[in-house]
Amino acid sequence: MTDVLDYLQYAQEAQQLWQSALTACTPLTDVSLILQAHKLLHSPGAVAAALGTDDPQQSWAGPASVSNGAVAAATVRPTANGTAAPHTSQAAKPSPGMSAAHPTPTRDPSDAISLAVTQINSGRVDEAEKLLSSIISETDKRTPNLGAHVARGTARALRRELQGAVEDFTLAVEHAPTFADGWKRRGQARSAMGQNQEALEDLQHAIDLFPDTDAKAECHTERGMVYQKLHDFARAVKDLKQAVKYQPKNLQAWNLLGLCQTSMGDIQDGIRAYQRAIDLQPNHREAWVNMAQARKEYGHVAEAEAAFTKALSLDDPKNPGVHAIRVLAQMKQGLGDHWAAIRVLTKTIELDRNPERIQCLFLRGACQHALGYHKEAVHDYERAFSIDSSNKEKVSDEARAQQFLAFYQKELALYIRKHLDDPVTAFCLDKDLHPIFKEQWCKKAPPTHEMIVRYVMQPPFPSEPSTVAPADQKQVRQLVDGADAIGAVLVYRHQGFLPNKRQLRMGGLATLEMAQTLRHLVAERQAGRKVMVDTGGASGGGFDARSGQHEFSWRDAMDIPVRWRQLSEPNDQVIWVDLLTKAEFEAGFGSHTPMFSGQTKCVRYYMNFERALRLMKEVIAQEGHTFDAKNKPVPLASEDKQAEVQAAKTAADMWKAIGKDSWVVVPIASTSRPGHTMEGTRLTIVKVPTQPDAFEFSIRTPVTPPRWKDFEQEFQELWEGLMQALAGGHKPLIAHAALTYVYYWYNFMPLARGTAVTGYITLLAIFLAADMPITAFIPKNYQVDWEAILARSPEPFIQSVSPWLYPPAARETLQSSPSGQGLTADSARTEDPLADMITPAQDGTPSGAVAGSSQAAPPTTGDEEGGAVKGEGMSSNADNQGGHTNASSGLQAVPSPESSGTEAKTSVTSSAAKAAAPAPTSFGSSTSGMGVAAPPKLPNVATLLDTMRKRIEALNGPALPRI
Repeated sequence: MTDVLDYLQYAQEAQQLWQSALTACTPLTDVSLILQAHKLLHSPGAVAAALGTDDPQQSWAGPASVSNGAVAAATVRPTANGTAAPHTSQAAKPSPGMSAAHPTPTRDPSDAISLAVTQINSGRVDEAEKLLSSIISETDKRTPNLGAHVARGTARALRRELQGAVEDFTLAVEHAPTFADGWKRRGQARSAMGQNQEALEDLQHAIDLFPDTDAKAECHTERGMVYQKLHDFARAVKDLKQAVKYQPKNLQAWNLLGLCQTSMGDIQDGIRAYQRAIDLQPNHREAWVNMAQARKEYGHVAEAEAAFTKALSLDDPKNPGVHAIRVLAQMKQGLGDHWAAIRVLTKTIELDRNPERIQCLFLRGACQHALGYHKEAVHDYERAFSIDSSNKEKVSDEARAQQFLAFYQKELALYIRKHLDDPVTAFCLDKDLHPIFKEQWCKKAPPTHEMIVRYVMQPPFPSEPSTVAPADQKQVRQLVDGADAIGAVLVYRHQGFLPNKRQLRMGGLATLEMAQTLRHLVAERQAGRKVMVDTGGASGGGFDARSGQHEFSWRDAMDIPVRWRQLSEPNDQVIWVDLLTKAEFEAGFGSHTPMFSGQTKCVRYYMNFERALRLMKEVIAQEGHTFDAKNKPVPLASEDKQAEVQAAKTAADMWKAIGKDSWVVVPIASTSRPGHTMEGTRLTIVKVPTQPDAFEFSIRTPVTPPRWKDFEQEFQELWEGLMQALAGGHKPLIAHAALTYVYYWYNFMPLARGTAVTGYITLLAIFLAADMPITAFIPKNYQVDWEAILARSPEPFIQSVSPWLYPPAARETLQSSPSGQGLTADSARTEDPLADMITPAQDGTPSGAVAGSSQAAPPTTGDEEGGAVKGEGMSSNADNQGGHTNASSGLQAVPSPESSGTEAKTSVTSSAAKAAAPAPTSFGSSTSGMGVAAPPKLPNVATLLDTMRKRIEALNGPALPRI
């Protein structure tokens, strides 16, 4: 048809048809037709040549170049045996056995090529390659058989002989540059070789040449895979969206699109893409695994577990997917169900083929460690770090890092076992473990020579069974039920956070112990007595402070939740920063929390990005500069620079406005020293060199000795103010003092990990000690610690938190309290903090309490949400009368010359119990009528759980075996 159109001088129509014919060719197409199509598309007088005319005036003259940017093609003309010969100005001479007018081969290789293609499709790749190589060797190298080269390139690619495949495909596209399938195949081979930029260029050529959308979709999918390898998720998503637009049933594209979207932090978009893949193929295992991980990251626990179960059901029972099992176990651990995680991992660790054996052993060891099964934990840790890691191809970077961690964790397990039955008051991990050991553990780095020389290894696992009697189980159950009800309000209800029942129980127990301690301190203060503690079991005073006593201080109070947090999940590096090595402390070791990293919105913390960016703009406008990586000022005071900074909407915009990696300090106002400014967190922006168009925007809080000294002075005053407020009994003032105290704690960030949860435990404990327990849930999509970090004084933080958090007794009108430097309107939280609380949650999590006199009670800890509060109406009491020594807690009352007054009995109950209380009992000397009748008392935590063994068993609950 095209010959006729061309002959009839319908040149444009002929060209269009030849282009369609050419680009639709595949390796199965007769190569002579491919070359003829190419020639007719680009050569003057092509019709005559196609008809076999020998007129040299009508032959193809000169090289052709493709307008879409393909490389220039060598001049070729087809020959009858399916080869391409260089053009000369003379008529081509027919090969022996060929007619000049109608050339036909005496030995046609097309049948052999077809046979080879059939062999490739049936998996007999080696045979196909040998056959094709034979054809190619019999062909004049000056006139290569393109069909044979394309087919052999395909066979080589399947055998991972990628360089040879690229050479074959290169020959094809050089001789037929409009052969789209050749560009696509070379792009695929180059991608597999890691030649990513070259692969992207080849695939773009193919996209430009292919006329049909199905072929374009395949190329866009391949490009998406290349971009995903480069961590250029934004471009990958763009290509993959185009692929599914062209080909809505492209299973591979939907699955890869979901993977890239979740990698960017767009979890919900990723979940929708995975669902499309599953709709297309309900038993697509990879899509189910990806769906399960995305649901886990988002916090959809039930849906994640169902997806994991489905994925594993598609495996061979004798060879299950190890990675899916490990991620499921990680989710169980994240939920605080360590025993279930152990059961899941045990099924897979001993499999003959387990490429993640190191990670599985480490994770099972960590779970056994947390539950107090130290012998089993040490065994798993030792197995993990004993596996040979010298072969880099068999052991991943993740596995090697976990081998280092296994060594540190093994030492920690032996340390805790050694002190398992010692009094809690003598337990101070921060002082007992050498600073260099803790430093390397926090860095997750291999042991250094200095550590090997200076660190003394823990003794082996003790063989003697414990002779210590267990705690009274009835009282433990009563205490744990109360702790579960208190800890239920600790959950952050935002994507990325799992409701960890072990951590919630820990939070409740720590809250009770701290509240009981605060009551005892207030009683002793009212009696005019000091409370002394043993220095050896306290974190304060420095690493070498091992003997004597000191007066109970703010740091002793914070040791309570810190010690509980260290015990509940020993896999986390919860360490006081000032007790690391001197060099590391002076260098500014501290926390680092990204909101945006590379091209990824960090699942947990990206919600704070816009406010943090506004705050950075405020600081730059006020200071006129940032600081670079060498701590030198970067001037930004000019009008043009300020305009560019203020116009920034993304991390990339801000980096370009500043021009280099830099940071600003968020200045915060001192409460105890009016006019004094302290160093809050640092807002940091850096360009990621290993990823295209990638930046990291984060908070970094280096804790240096001068900064520590500044905050320590502040906390001494804050602690005194808090104790005075508690002793005075005025509940609104107590509430204000409590929020002010935790505001500075969040900004201080004195721990390597755990600052956020220990801060909120402290808040719960102060309110509980003041007979106004917090029962409001944290609002959905709200993070208390970030509210403090992004405020430049306590007042904006208090204004944000108090409407939903305050119990009714704390809501009396307060006189305006001194406030420091506040936020401007731009950086303040703009949304209504109550909006998410009023609207019921849609994802199965309980909604928060509405501010006002009505508050939501904590949910039960059983299978059902909502319902009555376990332990509701129970009081907490320090069980210390008249200033006598509380031996189990290490607190000792020392009378002072001004001692007077007596300790009042105190109690805590719920709002419902308060309403029914017949007669109040005052908390302190205040007669404001804020006390309540005393319901049954909860046991004293420090007395009942006076050893680490008893505390671990309380965290485990009665269902697990004793340790």
